[in-house]
Amino acid sequence: MRKWAVVLALILVLGIVPLGTHPVSAAQGYATKTIAVSPTDDAWVDEGGWVDYKNTRLRVGTYWGKEERAYLKFDLRDSIPSAAIILKATLVLHAYYHYGELSHNVTVYGVYDDNWSEKTIRWSNRPKNATGPLSWVVINLPDGNVRATYGWNVTSFVREQFLGDGVVSFYLHSNLSHVHVKDYIYFTSKDDTRHPNDHPELVVEYYVPISIASMQVSRPVIKGHPARVTVVAENDGEKGQNITLTLYVDGIPVRNETVFLKPGKDEFNLSWIPTETGFHEVKVELGPYDMRYVDVWVAPDPNVIAYGLTPFYERLYLRTMANLTPLYQNFTWTLEQLGKCNVNLGDLKQTVREIQTQIAEIQREYKLYNQLKGLIQLQNPEKASYYFPVMVHIRKAALESRVVEAEVRDALPLLHEALNMVWSSCQQPSSNGTATNQTNQTNTTQPSTGGNVTIHIPKVLIDDSHGQYYVDKVGVKGLVSDIEKELKWQVDVSREPLTYDLLKNYDVVILLNPKEKLTQEEISALQQYVENGGSLFVAADWYKYANLGDLNALVGKYGVHFNADELMDKEHNSGKPYYPFVGIYNRDCSITKFIPENWTIYYNGDTITIGGSAVWVIKAYSSGYSVDADGNIVASEGSEPIVAAAVQVGNGRIVVYGSSKAFSDSYSGKYIKSNWPFIKGALLWLAHEE
Repeated sequence: MRKWAVVLALILVLGIVPLGTHPVSAAQGYATKTIAVSPTDDAWVDEGGWVDYKNTRLRVGTYWGKEERAYLKFDLRDSIPSAAIILKATLVLHAYYHYGELSHNVTVYGVYDDNWSEKTIRWSNRPKNATGPLSWVVINLPDGNVRATYGWNVTSFVREQFLGDGVVSFYLHSNLSHVHVKDYIYFTSKDDTRHPNDHPELVVEYYVPISIASMQVSRPVIKGHPARVTVVAENDGEKGQNITLTLYVDGIPVRNETVFLKPGKDEFNLSWIPTETGFHEVKVELGPYDMRYVDVWVAPDPNVIAYGLTPFYERLYLRTMANLTPLYQNFTWTLEQLGKCNVNLGDLKQTVREIQTQIAEIQREYKLYNQLKGLIQLQNPEKASYYFPVMVHIRKAALESRVVEAEVRDALPLLHEALNMVWSSCQQPSSNGTATNQTNQTNTTQPSTGGNVTIHIPKVLIDDSHGQYYVDKVGVKGLVSDIEKELKWQVDVSREPLTYDLLKNYDVVILLNPKEKLTQEEISALQQYVENGGSLFVAADWYKYANLGDLNALVGKYGVHFNADELMDKEHNSGKPYYPFVGIYNRDCSITKFIPENWTIYYNGDTITIGGSAVWVIKAYSSGYSVDADGNIVASEGSEPIVAAAVQVGNGRIVVYGSSKAFSDSYSGKYIKSNWPFIKGALLWLAHEE
């Protein structure tokens, strides 16, 4: 305990002079403000060692001679400006219950040690470095529920702590603490939800003679260029005065200026030239009264960057255009031939239009670049690099040319395929080869009309409207990527309800095991879609998760049935029998043509029974078997259970598979990677492109 605190404590005990008889008065003309600050921590401790894990109350009093003491901590740093002059501070608590009938003289003490937490404070580790009594209140309450508010004047201690670290701690002590009775008072804590308007508060009245109302750094802040800091200062007094504004960057003063601050608000501008990129702390001090700081990102000078990047982008552009130019010539020649053969671009029409627009934009940007470069070279013939206004054009041309090259490479095979379909009926006899070998019109004879082809890009719908675990939670990014990149098809993952009007827009619909029920309307829409020529790829799961009722209601009428079991294999698996491999393929079915010899597929799911015109596509190994939910054998070893099947329904087609996991990104992509040759063949068969 500090020496002066001991002296003051003695004075208080003697009752001669109460603490705080010299209050600070508000200076003439300054407006005062009052703020109620909530505690950051509050708790009570028991001398007997009992711990109250209810954080909604503070208890002060005695429990058969063992003291019960409340602690509170307040952080004033973010609530009161640092330049504030504190006039008065009052600790306010609300009592809501009294156990006993005795009067309490409750005294508040200041605690110097703020290194305590409401979660860990106990009597044994309570902070002991404290003041003498700051203020006291006599509390006389009846036994039982009460509602009373009390305040303790703690001005001098709060003023002292505010000038220090800005954190203030107190404890409350009853004069009955060591009387051998059971008598205590409950006060609300900051976490008491039953009394939301009666939480503890530290009510502080203060005034700020001079302060910073706002501080703003103009953006962007660029290395090597002046950066401006705008400060709005406020003088609450009636007279103006000279004051020093200091600007710091990373703690180093970079600007110091004396300004005249008139009454009211005034704006001042400071500046500095950043020399380093990255984050920096910018701080402004307003004399001894106030300070503000902000973290600022200093960006590199784009002109400096552009000076070195210009030749890089020019080389990139020239290198890309060396590839793109012959590709685009082939592209435009093929489009011309398709037009003469009356081929409808269909699904490629928008892509072709976008490529043509991008090529025109690339040419425009490159032309602007050359024009600006030419102007600079007239001024300085030796100049090989150029600043930002020049660089942006060659950069755009270079990056867009790379995008267009990829788009042309994707579109050309589809255009060539369409042209080959009509080439023989659309041209006069020629010895110049096929359309795919032409790079310009001069190498071929003039085709005649006669084509009747519309370019079509198959569209795949993956349903995600029924809480599909392997779509929504695990993900099917690998599947989507394989379809888009290898097959060049369009893929939509949809959460729309399955209606016939939606389904009819797609060539293939992939329905993985639905967690949520299919409505009868959806089942009917899917069946109508198949019977009108659509193609459906349906996958289930093992018995615990498979929605067998809905799936079998959907496909059962076509001769395929998902079984309520789980495929096992003790010999061929990835570590456990319930993670089996499968690998017997129907080589008479075109679906399996992409599956290599001796190929092993990761599998996790049920088995399938077929009938009617359905054919099996994949079976388990002879060591495979299946079990039901009770562990009973459904398909025994040697039976080679079916796990994939296909069926033709008029012009419609269905492929069923017992594993939805096979389509997902499970096991670091091993499932989709091993299943892709099968899925690829199935998709092509479903789209009638086998």
